[in-house]
Amino acid sequence: MLLTMNRTLDEKIANVDRVYLTDIDLYNLERFANSFSLRVKTYNLLRDHTDEITIRTLKLLAQQYPELVQKQLQRCKYDMSNLIRYTSLSILRDDELFFREALMDWLANIINSYQVTQECSTAYRLFQSVIDEMLPLECAALVKPYSEMAISSLLNV
Repeated sequence: MLLTMNRTLDEKIANVDRVYLTDIDLYNLERFANSFSLRVKTYNLLRDHTDEITIRTLKLLAQQYPELVQKQLQRCKYDMSNLIRYTSLSILRDDELFFREALMDWLANIINSYQVTQECSTAYRLFQSVIDEMLPLECAALVKPYSEMAISSLLNV
């Protein structure tokens, strides 16, 4: 089955022979459609500036944890790029559950096993500060729930 861009619509389509969309479903679908151009804009900005966002975030992180960044630079770049990619897709889909299931549950366990939870939660805070500087306010606001989810998932491991 080809997934649509929205989880709620996916679920309703799967059960189309048993249920109509409720007024709340229709409202959420309309809200999704009305915010789609902002979601695309945010997705494009994140996609087009992934390298710059990653570098700026890791430079800030290196000021606090120089040894970690020096030793694990490639891993840090990889993880930060994944965070940005999954954040951008989740924003496009308007799907926090996708973000949690596809990235954070797995990543939080990996980060915990490396015992760098505090360092990574700091990195995600710094990531949001870079986003706040680089992206328009309305785009940065769409990113914030995902950076907060990343931070909280690390602190709750």
